[in-house]
Amino acid sequence: MENHQAGADKTDEISALVLDPGYTVVRGGFAGEDVPKSVVPSFYGIIPSGPDRKRVYGENAIYTPSPNIEIGNPMSKNGLVEDWETATNLWEYAITSRLTNTKPSNPMTNGLNEKTDELKQEMEGVEMQERPLEENPLLMTEAGWNTGKGREKPIEIAMENWGAPAFWLARSGVLSA
Repeated sequence: MENHQAGADKTDEISALVLDPGYTVVRGGFAGEDVPKSVVPSFYGIIPSGPDRKRVYGENAIYTPSPNIEIGNPMSKNGLVEDWETATNLWEYAITSRLTNTKPSNPMTNGLNEKTDELKQEMEGVEMQERPLEENPLLMTEAGWNTGKGREKPIEIAMENWGAPAFWLARSGVLSA
């Protein structure tokens, strides 16, 4: 019995992330905690900047008065996603801004590495795209009336884009019961 307890002390515990996207807010946190650590408005600002339109997320982005800002929401009022690209960016913002660390800056431009000539060799096997959830499993909620395609897309985003090692999509009504 003592050997089993000694082995348990050596293992690292990895908490699953819980993401609850809704029409008004996106809530995120770690499994087992009482309250979410990340509560981000689902509404985002659209600022026209030249030929492109820039999207800004977070409380300060939509509550700070700004000329020519439009307010959008990737979710419909019944809780289904209408704009997958924006929903993905919003969910990633909710996860990376408060739950995992913010995206690291490029070490070549952070002022610590002055001689860049020596580091021009490419490293084999290094992925250039950051994967914010590669260490944390993800539980995500969905509306009970979500369609089959509406269920496939979050799985694709979590596994392929974010690198989640495990993913579970659960209906919000079942989780609240």
